[in-house]
Amino acid sequence: MSSRRSSAETRAVAALTVFAFLVFCLYAATTPLFEASDELWHYPFVQRLATGGGLPVQRPDQTDADAPWRQEGSQPPLYYGLAALTSAPFDASNWRELRRLNPHADMGVPTRDGNQNAIVQVPAADFPWTRAALAVRMARLASVLLSTLTVVAGYLAAREVFREPAPTRRLLSTAFVASVPMFAYISGAINNDNAAVCFSALGIWWALRLMRLRRFGLREGVIAGALTGLAALSKVSGLGLAGLFAAAGAIAVWPTEGGFGARVRAWLRRVPGLLAFGLALAVVAAVIAGWWYARNAALYQGDLLGWNAFLDAVGRRSPQANLAQLWSEREGFFWAFWGVFGGLNVIYPEGLYAALLVVSLIVGAVCAVGLIRRASAGGTTFRQALALIAFGALVLVGLLRWSSLTPASQGRLMFPCITGFGLAWAYATHALATRLRARIDVLLTLGLAALTALTPFTLLIPAYAKPDAVWARRLAIPISATFDGVIELVEAEGEPAATPGGEIALQANWRVIAQPPINYSIFVHLIDGDGVIIAQRDLYPGRGSLASSELAPGRLWTDRYVLRVPERERAPRTLRWQIGLYDAVTGARAHLADGKDLVRFGDIALQPRTTNAALLHFENGLELAGWSLDPPGALPRGGPATATLQWRATQAVAEDVIVSVQLLDERDGKAAQSDLAPANAPTKGWGAGAARTDTRTLTPRAEATPGTYRVMLVMYRPGSFQRIAAYDSRGIFVGDQIELGRVSLR
Repeated sequence: MSSRRSSAETRAVAALTVFAFLVFCLYAATTPLFEASDELWHYPFVQRLATGGGLPVQRPDQTDADAPWRQEGSQPPLYYGLAALTSAPFDASNWRELRRLNPHADMGVPTRDGNQNAIVQVPAADFPWTRAALAVRMARLASVLLSTLTVVAGYLAAREVFREPAPTRRLLSTAFVASVPMFAYISGAINNDNAAVCFSALGIWWALRLMRLRRFGLREGVIAGALTGLAALSKVSGLGLAGLFAAAGAIAVWPTEGGFGARVRAWLRRVPGLLAFGLALAVVAAVIAGWWYARNAALYQGDLLGWNAFLDAVGRRSPQANLAQLWSEREGFFWAFWGVFGGLNVIYPEGLYAALLVVSLIVGAVCAVGLIRRASAGGTTFRQALALIAFGALVLVGLLRWSSLTPASQGRLMFPCITGFGLAWAYATHALATRLRARIDVLLTLGLAALTALTPFTLLIPAYAKPDAVWARRLAIPISATFDGVIELVEAEGEPAATPGGEIALQANWRVIAQPPINYSIFVHLIDGDGVIIAQRDLYPGRGSLASSELAPGRLWTDRYVLRVPERERAPRTLRWQIGLYDAVTGARAHLADGKDLVRFGDIALQPRTTNAALLHFENGLELAGWSLDPPGALPRGGPATATLQWRATQAVAEDVIVSVQLLDERDGKAAQSDLAPANAPTKGWGAGAARTDTRTLTPRAEATPGTYRVMLVMYRPGSFQRIAAYDSRGIFVGDQIELGRVSLR
């Protein structure tokens, strides 16, 4: 019976492994070239190694022409070497032709009108794949193989924790690892995370095994060091495996008998026994990965991790994010664990994330209860759980530190812990199934697997599809405007009203009259009565997917543009649409037959907000409830204007502050400024619920250049001049210098 059960379990694990491999291949095949997260920068590193170019040396002034790997050139090289091995046999000399960057890509911004593509795809990328199109997908194969090994490692780890004869929990844990949509997506992409996660998963298995066997000797340290070195040579976060092994050893030798003081003394006597293990780990890891960190120190002024060169390329947060700001990014962090695809701009319906959040909270709660109940016994499983928690905390702290330096609040960066998450999933869902006497564990896991398998067809392929060569329908407003004699805006139709913070859509039917000589970009503006741009959308034709120079005469398409009205925009007002074409390379606009370079049409009623939610929340408990400017239209140079700010306190205010209202041009040239306390009175002592009206005079300088100016608001502490951060109505950090709106100076 035991043999038959073992054989059935082996077949089930094999089936899960094949499922994972095929699903990862599905993502690798259906994701357009360079569209996966940062792949357009990861692949150039692979290609450089595949052609014998050697490791990149990062410089702060590098451009895409000489360093197309951008920040990824600062990554450890192991993954890129593996991917180079799988892709080197194929001619990829045309890879730059395939990597045609979308100049208006909405990276990191989910949209409702397309333009998610980082690349404007070329016919040479289509199936059947040849040259670079084939080489890139062969590089993706390295990721597929590494992540398939991660799934196997997940099963091995489950065997060390769930020791009962029934295989249910072991299979549930393995299936979870294979069925997280975002993990499957990255597994089909060129990304060094796949190597780091693979070696981390193997490290987790080895640590859990050593804890079960209570064996931390020289041989075990050599293997632990090899896994740590390989992980550290894949990604800097792989160094965290050393922390996992340290925690595993320290927890494993903790005594179970005697008082607390006696246990501590006994534990201290046992710790030296771990020295051989730790020394072997350190030496082997240093032999494997130490050379790369030494190279960093030599190249980058002693920076072992190479972080400064990385940040020079990717960009720094200024100022660094504090915990409150990072907490405000929690929603995106959670979403990116389960699935935020493309350039972090292709998402599921929000309701699905809400459902996954509920399931995640239930799983976490069940695991917490189980951990508390096992604490008194202190058995092997409890100790293993503590080691996994310590490793997760270490990875999270490192990620928070990194995210404070540069925008990186992505839950997928917790995937080095995905094996531990799989164990938690299996424990919690199976406990619920036992309690409820229903196969909820199997149903939830099958649902997750189905979601992962269907996502390429229901989400990814549609996101990058080009529009049909017909109009979706005829539209209400005839335009008949032909730009540069080659592209005609035939007709349009927009929504009649909008509110601040809301979205408004415009549809447009286009026709190619003659072969366009260049790749035109389309601009769509919402403007006020003075021509000030209130909202703007720039993209290539066809939801960002069409290069107009490749469009044949007679080609039709319908575009839909969705613009978001700024939340702090003044209302009520009347706005209009403004649309045209231009060359994104030179900035030159296309012209109509009458010499104009745009068309204006439609009247949109910008209506006041219907909610009483504050426009801005400041860290000290003050809120900006509303604002206005008089006169409401263009401001005269040298003449006074009145700005009115409505303030509220959500809690007792413990400090005095100054609020600066400024008029700045696009180059930060200042036309006017007013620095006063809110309502021109101390704020210290305001109680919760206090409301004040702050009226102040702004007098634009007579010599200021006519044009559009931003109305900026800064709150700071007198004396130190330290700025106070603000958050929007959703609790999202918006900065410490906030644009309230735009006005025209005449």
